[in-house]
Amino acid sequence: MVFIRDKKVKGHSYAYLVRNTWDDKNGRVKQEIVKYLGRSSKVALDDIPKDFQNDPNVVTFIACHSSDTQKMEITMKEEILELLIRNDTNSLINIFERYSQFFGLLRFYERLLAPVMYKVGELWEAGKLDVATEHVCSSAAHTLVRLINERTSRNSVANRKALRILICTPEGEYHSLGCMVIESFLRSKGYSVSNIAPSVPFDSIIAFANKFEPDLIMISITLADNIGATNKLVNRILASRISICAILVGGIGIESLSIKSENDKFKKVKFLKGTKLSGILSSIKEATKDRARASVKIKK
Repeated sequence: MVFIRDKKVKGHSYAYLVRNTWDDKNGRVKQEIVKYLGRSSKVALDDIPKDFQNDPNVVTFIACHSSDTQKMEITMKEEILELLIRNDTNSLINIFERYSQFFGLLRFYERLLAPVMYKVGELWEAGKLDVATEHVCSSAAHTLVRLINERTSRNSVANRKALRILICTPEGEYHSLGCMVIESFLRSKGYSVSNIAPSVPFDSIIAFANKFEPDLIMISITLADNIGATNKLVNRILASRISICAILVGGIGIESLSIKSENDKFKKVKFLKGTKLSGILSSIKEATKDRARASVKIKK
């Protein structure tokens, strides 16, 4: 077995590739330095002898310490774009597994998948990607996230006391990838999630919410054209008998969103403008803090 050992000298970390070997004479394992690697932050895979480059301990160290991580992510984004165009979901899953093993689900979405999907949109708008290819990329991305969701659901532990969150889009909004990403992220954090996107009629959303009894409703809009539908949906929810802590409205379509309502419950609506996936948890906790306090009082 090999691993990389850190040694600090005058405030700087230096790395050594070390191998465990058996000492027959003393009847115990001893450590043998295979190679001095230099500054820990500058260690790259090419510095490692080929026989040890695929060792999990080596890969983990480089991923967590090396400044080459950013270069690795640039390469991975290029690879993901090519795989989306080829609709190669098996290879996409392999990239997800390799990357998330060290950096996690959240960073995979924020640092790799999201930027690539924005790139796909930019290429399409610039006429460098035809409509058919853009649709293939979108379909492959949906399949990838669906497979990730299935794995997340299998590995998650059911918690009856978990917050129940309903994710939806207004009628006419057919973009659902963002909803799927949020679903898998929240499931990985132990939330109970129902994702009924895309494009669900108002009455169906309210009917489902009455059965599911969510603590929170999240509405996603991608196109500004659907602002009017979002306005109607929010007002219909507020006017219904659904008991919720808050409605969170997010997505790139809300930059120009302006909802007007005479309902005194309108204070329950929160807008997640410019909020990244990593900021959603704090928004949910803030929106549901009253529920959490009530729960604590009941226990007492």
